[in-house]
Amino acid sequence: MLQPDPNKPRLTIQHIIFNTMREPFNITEVRQALAYATPYSVILDQVFGGLYVPLYTIVPKGMFGYTEYGIIKYTYNLTKAREIINSLKAKGFDPTKYTITIIYNTGNTARAQIAALLQNAWSQLGFKVLVETYNWPQYLNKVDHFDFDVSLLGWIPDYLDADNYLTPFVWGGAEFKEINYYKDATTADVSKYLSKVERVIDTPKYIVVVGPKGSGASYTEATNKPLLIISYVLDEEATKKNWEKPYAMVTIGAPGWKDVPVSALVKLSKRVLDPEVREAIINAAVIVFNNEVPMIMLGQAITGLNYGSWVKNMYYPLTTFARYDLVYEDPNAPVVDTGVLGIKNDPETMVLAYIGWPDTFDTAKSYESFGWEIFQQIYSKLVDYEYENIEPEPQIAIAWAFNEAGDELYFVIRDGVVAYDPWNNKIYNITAVDVLFSIWRVARLNLDPSWLISDFIDVNASTVMSLDEFRQTLSKGLVTVYHGKEYKVNDLDSLLKVFGTSGVSINGVVKFKLYSPYAPILHIFTTGPASIISMQYALGDNYEKALKDSNYGRNPSAWASYVIPGEDDSTFKLLKDKPISTGPYYVASYKEDTYILLKINPYYWNSDIWLKLYGYKPKP
Repeated sequence: MLQPDPNKPRLTIQHIIFNTMREPFNITEVRQALAYATPYSVILDQVFGGLYVPLYTIVPKGMFGYTEYGIIKYTYNLTKAREIINSLKAKGFDPTKYTITIIYNTGNTARAQIAALLQNAWSQLGFKVLVETYNWPQYLNKVDHFDFDVSLLGWIPDYLDADNYLTPFVWGGAEFKEINYYKDATTADVSKYLSKVERVIDTPKYIVVVGPKGSGASYTEATNKPLLIISYVLDEEATKKNWEKPYAMVTIGAPGWKDVPVSALVKLSKRVLDPEVREAIINAAVIVFNNEVPMIMLGQAITGLNYGSWVKNMYYPLTTFARYDLVYEDPNAPVVDTGVLGIKNDPETMVLAYIGWPDTFDTAKSYESFGWEIFQQIYSKLVDYEYENIEPEPQIAIAWAFNEAGDELYFVIRDGVVAYDPWNNKIYNITAVDVLFSIWRVARLNLDPSWLISDFIDVNASTVMSLDEFRQTLSKGLVTVYHGKEYKVNDLDSLLKVFGTSGVSINGVVKFKLYSPYAPILHIFTTGPASIISMQYALGDNYEKALKDSNYGRNPSAWASYVIPGEDDSTFKLLKDKPISTGPYYVASYKEDTYILLKINPYYWNSDIWLKLYGYKPKP
């Protein structure tokens, strides 16, 4: 039995998108009136059946950057909505001149009900409201190309960071030649750094002041908190290009909301490592987006906790899936025949029922939840979340650090990790070269999830380093961020001490070159495509030559001779059907559309956790 728990939010959200490039949705007051004329309680309780709770901001509860400070909590208030429209009428606005068409995808009964509710409520403000439905490809095409008035959508993030909400929705398509910030600034600094003040946003810790770079701006507003000044230089040519042919979530956010100073906040939030400053920047963007409502937030999903089950210690991470070796079954659970391979559902066996089938076992191809859930069980990553926490923790990487510019990320790789090949009963040592190859290969194949790597990391400019080389780099000073704190480090001992991994054996170091600083980059490494595989297993007889050609990982572009883009690649053909394991389980056998059998990986690098949890450690 599933019981909704409002205290356990999920990161899935439901919302209404206005096309702000069309009238009357380019008028803030119209959007606010429609927000107040939306029957939230009926939608949440009756349409979503209590599986969603109220949400007022684009960054949902549980995510870094979430705030309720300074926001408007829109509730159904038709009287207030009419007051706003009447105030506009006094200025010459006539709602009867506008037809609002709400679109949704055919077959989505929840959205059909929401559209009908909105049609009834919004028409009471004087607008003519129509509803249209389209099949999914047609619907997406309309949303992507802004061929709509109002659309109904939901969102599930690809990774656990506010940027996976801000860029697709809040960013206004503006590009910048330069963005700077000045922490703990004074009112005199406003005149020093800005030519004019365009936005002043009161956040929990800072008053954020945004404007074009220059001098002479005057500031006469609040000074009861430290000032955080954001200056920018707009790239007018690149911005114009984005706006000329807008493509939702690619060249501009989904509402088409062309707010330049808020766009500067979104862009800056990507590269600031200082957690306190970054939080203030995200808060500022969230507050303005809420106040001016280019989108109406309907609700945030909550977890349906599993009751009446014999499975204990089940947990519900926000974006990834539970690790099934960390849960257990009551020893008094009944024993039931599964009907598969003579296996019984006993206290040592966990049975999961699914609809569908993973499209592949290759992390470089799969972009669907079933596949990623399997990857969570059979692969390890450089970093991952522990239970329901939202901060990346060391896994195959035992530490990490950035250069001062933020465009180089160094991972210190754990020694003693092996990959298990159950198809041939072989093991392969995992080295720093395997780590780089795993990430490089995802970008090279250029399949569905490759953007998670290739959009942020220049894999061909990345490299493997020796420990001595890394020590020399460290001596010049690096920065690391862990558990919300920033540290400056100059030696390996200090770095490992931050993560509590002193004394752990080290295999080597991988330096990832980023195209530009990206603060959430660690969260990218928690996703399924960032799983670590064995280069030797993937390349087979070509392994030694590929290793030498790349100078042992110092020139990864040489691997292009052995891995080709697309599904004709030999490594893809191997891994899509015969995955190996660097995680707690391995795929022992499967029959398509029938079953997948996972067994405990006796070579798992972190098998001591089972000894700690259960007093049992399997042997190879």
